[in-house]
Amino acid sequence: MVFGGASAARHGRTSGDVCMVLPFRAKTAMDAKEAGLGFHELCDAYGRMIGHDYSDLTIEDANRVRSFSNISLPEACATLFDQGLSRFSMSDNRNGLDLVMISMPAPGSELIYEQRGICITARGGDAILHSTAERLISHSTQVGEVLAVALPRRKLMALVGPDALGHIRKLTMDDPACRLFRCYAQSLLTLENDPDFRLADRIGDQLAELAALAIGASRPGHEQIREGTALQDARFHQAQQFIKRNLTEPGLNETHVARALCISPSAVRQLFGRRGSSIGRFIREARLARAYAMLSDPTAMPRRVVDVAADCGFESMSAFYSAFRTAYGCSPTEALRKN
Repeated sequence: MVFGGASAARHGRTSGDVCMVLPFRAKTAMDAKEAGLGFHELCDAYGRMIGHDYSDLTIEDANRVRSFSNISLPEACATLFDQGLSRFSMSDNRNGLDLVMISMPAPGSELIYEQRGICITARGGDAILHSTAERLISHSTQVGEVLAVALPRRKLMALVGPDALGHIRKLTMDDPACRLFRCYAQSLLTLENDPDFRLADRIGDQLAELAALAIGASRPGHEQIREGTALQDARFHQAQQFIKRNLTEPGLNETHVARALCISPSAVRQLFGRRGSSIGRFIREARLARAYAMLSDPTAMPRRVVDVAADCGFESMSAFYSAFRTAYGCSPTEALRKN
């Protein structure tokens, strides 16, 4: 990670008005075994990426912590650890970056972080907000998957005010804004290619806006967020993910999505309508895409077409055949025979 430099120039900025500039790259995954790295080397590699030194590591973690994936955009950074570190001391940022980090343990895990003498515990579903400008100590005892997102302090401060970022604190995922932030941050790690600069800036802005809502936006911050698209985009992504996870449910509809997102059915319809679609069309196309993938996968176990249709939530075989042929120019049986 660097401050200013070539990345800033590409965006038409100077180091004086940039609050955070990270290496602009697509998703980076590192597996210790594949890379021929030891445990300490893996931690050092991650530390160099984010500008920190790790010390006080434990031998117990050496047998668990083997990989992480990271994506850095100019003003946002997300890292997913397959297994987080239980014990460590993380130095202040060595690259001169003043960042705020939101660390989120997966269900069944917990984080116990200490900073400036304040100790915070967050169990699966909650998060810990902390600074990267000061030393952080971990006392965690039950650590699994951890998602960590770093954002510029100055950018967040403009939305929440300085007092909200003054000390380490817990954020609860009972808050819909926190859940939206986590969902949107996870989607960042699914990017397969370099996003263009405009998209990268938009993602950074939207993560900051969602984080501000989770932390507690000031009145001016709320007004700025209302005028943007972060909430709508994050909710749309959350709706898509919920639908894809529940395609096997034959009666899946806007009511189920609305209940999961804690919004009204009409708000769900608006999410898809603003994008020139409908929730019914999205569900149908997602089911067809899943069915096609299952039928055309030569490595899959032999499946009957009727079973595939049921697994994808189709209640009528005639409707399934008709929609499949319209979408792919062949019948489900013909797609299966091509394997």
